[in-house]
Order: sequence, then structure tokens, then C-alpha cells
Amino acid sequence: MPLGGGYAFSRRLLLCIILFAFWIALTATLALYDLVLGAVCSAFVAVLTVALLGRALDPRITPMVLLRLPWFLLRLIWEIIKANYDVAKIILHPRLPIDPEIVEYRTYLPGDLPRTVFSDSITLTPGTVTVELEEDLLKIHCLCPYHQEGLASFLLWPIKSENMLNLNQNYLL
Repeated sequence: MPLGGGYAFSRRLLLCIILFAFWIALTATLALYDLVLGAVCSAFVAVLTVALLGRALDPRITPMVLLRLPWFLLRLIWEIIKANYDVAKIILHPRLPIDPEIVEYRTYLPGDLPRTVFSDSITLTPGTVTVELEEDLLKIHCLCPYHQEGLASFLLWPIKSENMLNLNQNYLL
């Protein structure tokens, strides 16, 4: 849609509200000065974003996606906690039982933004790093062979929960 009319304004307003909520979360205060400063900064960044990118938000970022985002983040945090425990166990083991390998994974995400979010989510979990993202193919470095099994369950999870990434299907190559 073109950048005119009510649709574009609502996208800019949504971006401004998201930025303002982020501001409040970071400052952790509801003092009038901080709220006014946050509103001004949020509006400035929203206007600057539209000026530089030509749009306020990616069209796929809808209110429904934003409502599902906390569930995705909770699941991601849980996976990060589990992976931290596992990597700490590996490091503290006297024989350091690692057997690194690179796994190829094909995803059918509908564009660059979802693919990038997805590959960054994998990289955030200790023991796995997305080495390369080319079109719909991810190359992921796993610290141990059983990380590939855990990776498969984490990567297939979005299908079951229909999370924010709107996945059709995923599979390991």
C-alpha cells in the first residue's frame, strides 16, 4: 500500500507505541519527565524510520503477531536456559565431550525478516550458531551431535504453535 492515508498513519502510530512501550520497559519509571521524553524520542525515531526506510513497519508485523510475540520470547528464553545448562555441563565435564558438526536446515519462511529472526534465535541458544543463511537454507554449527536433535525439536516447534513466524513446514536436510 502507498504511504498515504489512514493505513500508513496507523502503521506509524503502531511503531511509535511499540517504541514507547520499549522506552518504558527500559527506563522502568513512570515519572512525567521520562514519559514525555520517551514519547518525543519514540515519535522522532518513528518519523526517522519512515524517512530512511520508506515505511514504518514490515507489513507482516500485525497486532496479532505482536500478541503472539511474548509466547515466542518465553519459549526462546526457556530454550536458552536449557542450552546454557547443557553447555555448562559440557564445559565442566573432565573429557570435554564435544563433536562439532554443521547441519543444513531448509526453512520455508516468507522473506528475509522472518528468516533473520529465526536464524538469530538459533544463534542466541548456546551450543548452536547459524553460520550461513542463504535464501531458505541455514547452515548451523552444533557443538554436539545431540544438539541437532534438540535443534530439530526447537525448529519444528513453530509449526505446532503457529508462532509469529508463520511457518508452513520445516525439515532438516
